[in-house]
Amino acid sequence: MADTLKTDIVVIGGGISGLWLLNAFKQLGFNSLLLEKNTLGGDQTIASQGMIHGGIKYTLGGFSTPASISIASMPETWRNCLSGAGTMDLRQVDVLSNDYYLFSDGSISSKLTAFLGSKSIRSRVSSLPRQEYPKPFSNAQFKGWLYQLQDLVINTSSLLTTLQNLAEKHTFRTSVRLVCNTHNQVECVQLENGLSLKASLYVLAAGAGNADLLAACNIGSIKMQRRPLHQVMLCSEDLPSVFAHAVSLGSADKPRITITTHKTKNGVPVWYLGGDLAETGVRRSEGEQIDFAQKELSSLFPWMTPSKAQWATHRIDRAEPAQAERNRPDHPYHKSTQNLLVCWPTKLTLVPMMAESICATLTREHTLPAQPGGKNHLALPDLPIAEVSPAPWETAF
Repeated sequence: MADTLKTDIVVIGGGISGLWLLNAFKQLGFNSLLLEKNTLGGDQTIASQGMIHGGIKYTLGGFSTPASISIASMPETWRNCLSGAGTMDLRQVDVLSNDYYLFSDGSISSKLTAFLGSKSIRSRVSSLPRQEYPKPFSNAQFKGWLYQLQDLVINTSSLLTTLQNLAEKHTFRTSVRLVCNTHNQVECVQLENGLSLKASLYVLAAGAGNADLLAACNIGSIKMQRRPLHQVMLCSEDLPSVFAHAVSLGSADKPRITITTHKTKNGVPVWYLGGDLAETGVRRSEGEQIDFAQKELSSLFPWMTPSKAQWATHRIDRAEPAQAERNRPDHPYHKSTQNLLVCWPTKLTLVPMMAESICATLTREHTLPAQPGGKNHLALPDLPIAEVSPAPWETAF
């Protein structure tokens, strides 16, 4: 019979959710480790744009929404962590930009303009005078307006690496199989090296992988939905750094394009394009999506002609808790069933909120160790440490 090791908590899934929770459990003193089938952050986390936003992009209809209200405090929460004063020490994380902008092509509803200038949102948005416009908006051909948001952008690769290091690399690469009894309770996790791992709590933080793990335990009360994206990447040495949402009458209540700037391994700038472009682009082929993106950027920045431009696309399959009519979830999600806890943060920026809620549940329902913050002494022989996934632009160019 295979050897069985014991620990307090097993986290399955090495994206931002799993890594953040692993560290949060360690702070509480729980002996815990993480199991990842492939690479850390390899699906959704590494492919995100790294935006830590306060929900302004959800107010483009000219009014607050449940999503914009729940997310409003997140930039401050993350800034505290990035300065070392928050619940997670993220001082080693690379911040790509402390500034984020919202710009119009010149056509926008008066309702939204009035809303962005209202007292209810004034502390989160500031209108910039034209002499303070950054590139490329300082060009005389730009006729729209520009607002500065409280949002920021981080390097997701450095975030994953920082969280892995904080957890003392208790992040193992292995395929897993949940072994459940007839009451749908998890008895143990079987690892690919033949070992079995028994815990008091099993946390599913595997994104899209949660669906198969739930099916293995015949748990139908927790359901998942997928909302795909088709992102676009533009690589050119003369691209300026841009971190902004483009809005217009044509994009209705969501950004027309969301732009973040990253670097290839050789240091060449890459624009990573999301927003409505990525959502509607799911129906387009790679070539059609690139053609559409070229026309959009030509419309927004007609004075820009990047030299030796290279283009590529990247598809993302966002996994979330199932919603009525497949709508976007407004809040992070976690639910327990016996000794299993399933979670989806729904957005990168909401991970601290989700972790705080889960840890509050643990302190109510589980006996805490006598010495919080204790070391994790459990080792898994013959299992490699999971590596951080390369970003899409690092493999595309």
